[in-house]
Amino acid sequence: KELPIEIVNMAINLSKLDFIKYIKLTDTEIAASSEIKGTKAKNPITTPTHPTAIGITILFDFYYKLIDFYEINSPVKGNGSKMVDAVFTDFPKDWQAAVVMDWSDGFWGKMQKKHKKIDWLY
Repeated sequence: KELPIEIVNMAINLSKLDFIKYIKLTDTEIAASSEIKGTKAKNPITTPTHPTAIGITILFDFYYKLIDFYEINSPVKGNGSKMVDAVFTDFPKDWQAAVVMDWSDGFWGKMQKKHKKIDWLY
């Protein structure tokens, strides 16, 4: 399938992070992580509170020009912010970002303040 260039660019920017080793793109999501689960599907691990995996899952809707930070995990301080920064590198001005479920205890509030130019649905 052909994916929108905006989504491909987000995946490329994530791939530039030295701790991201695996990226999976579908027609609805980007998953990127330092580790994978499964022997056949080899899905990137992005589960919050995972003890070792550093990863992120972003759901997207090209029609509505919206991304949703669905899952993010980093046992290493600072890498969560680096993943968000990578996603927002050259982020299209007509797109919006959302965090539907925020269990982060303040992380997404910090990201919203850091990335003030982004149109957030929070």
